[in-house]
Amino acid sequence: MNSTLPITPETITRVTLANGLTILVKDNPNNASVTLRGRMRAGGLFDAPPVNGLAHFATAALQRGTRKRTFQKLNEELDRFGMSFGIGAGTETIGFSGKALVEDFDRLLNLAADVVMHPIFPRSETEKLRAEILANLKQADDDTQHVAYREFRKLCYPASHPYHRLSDGTATTVKRLTLNQLREFHARYFRPDVTTLVIVGDLRADHAIEKIERAFGKWRARGTPEPHAIPVASPLKQIARRVFPLDGKTQADLVLGYPGLRRTDPDYYALSIGDLIFGRLGLYGRLGENVRERQGLAYYVFSSIEAGIGAGPWSVRAGVNPKNLDRALEGILAEIARLRSAQVTQDELSEARDFITGSLALRLETNDGVAATLSDIELFDLGLDYLQRYPQIVRAISAEQILAAAQKYAQIENYALAIAGPVDRRQ
Repeated sequence: MNSTLPITPETITRVTLANGLTILVKDNPNNASVTLRGRMRAGGLFDAPPVNGLAHFATAALQRGTRKRTFQKLNEELDRFGMSFGIGAGTETIGFSGKALVEDFDRLLNLAADVVMHPIFPRSETEKLRAEILANLKQADDDTQHVAYREFRKLCYPASHPYHRLSDGTATTVKRLTLNQLREFHARYFRPDVTTLVIVGDLRADHAIEKIERAFGKWRARGTPEPHAIPVASPLKQIARRVFPLDGKTQADLVLGYPGLRRTDPDYYALSIGDLIFGRLGLYGRLGENVRERQGLAYYVFSSIEAGIGAGPWSVRAGVNPKNLDRALEGILAEIARLRSAQVTQDELSEARDFITGSLALRLETNDGVAATLSDIELFDLGLDYLQRYPQIVRAISAEQILAAAQKYAQIENYALAIAGPVDRRQ
């Protein structure tokens, strides 16, 4: 473990500026660089279905030109000083990050503030970006993994729910978005009082805060921010299945699952460790061992829990030979039933605990990893002592708790299933 640790409440400085901007600073004196990570409680969750993709498009357009910098000058400045900066929107949050040497941190802050606070959405560059987004969407429409996941989300969540749609939008909606809509999104949702900045590197906290206040202190927002929340999704009442044929493919991809849980739910740790054993550990856990290795029914198979502000999906994804589709599904459902019917073994539990605590330690060996972790701690209100408590939280999870969580959330009678590839709609 390197000098970024220990990370305790005493080594993290947290302040809120007069404009509502929250700042967290972790000094790492043995690293000559500084990492900046920003996060706003805004994103695609505020997109109504007719403007799906607005948050994604508007946020990506911020770097296409500002009051002080053209798109070309911004990129030239980043290259000249060896800095990095990027910004993007997901469903739940908008994030931006940058990295620079300590001596160039003021320059990075100035650039970041200019992009976040003063975009001008130049028509020519914004239209070039629209064309890029449309090209990416067209390419995604021919990707069996992407199509299966997109259709799964539609089956898993009702049309009114933010998780029903992907945040990058559709070709139809993106084509219709206007420059005024991009400007209005920025003016409405980019606010200091929903933003957190995390700084990690060779910079004392008081100096970092002074520099941030100089760059972002004049940022103001009117009124109060809109509630940042994801509605509850009802459990599935039956099997919802959709087949999406794609010609010219040799592999079929499937996604099977259901609404899961929030990051802050009490069952999160038990279900997350259970999912690790089920479909992520080693060469993808029990799923990989049985469906892929033992039976040879999948090119890949794994599971994931997307626990965020809302209850994201718990899903299994697999790529299979179309002729093995039914047998692969049987194998996946058999492993779900096994997870629901019997406790994981102590060996599985010990291996999962070691992996989780060890992977966090590895993440904290870089400034970027520390910044990302502190950003998560702030977003989910985990407490600045979270990293001290984390090993005990993980070690306290029992096989009984994992079984109870699996029985609560895993389903073999009711689930959403989307399949994309060289398959017949009747399959």
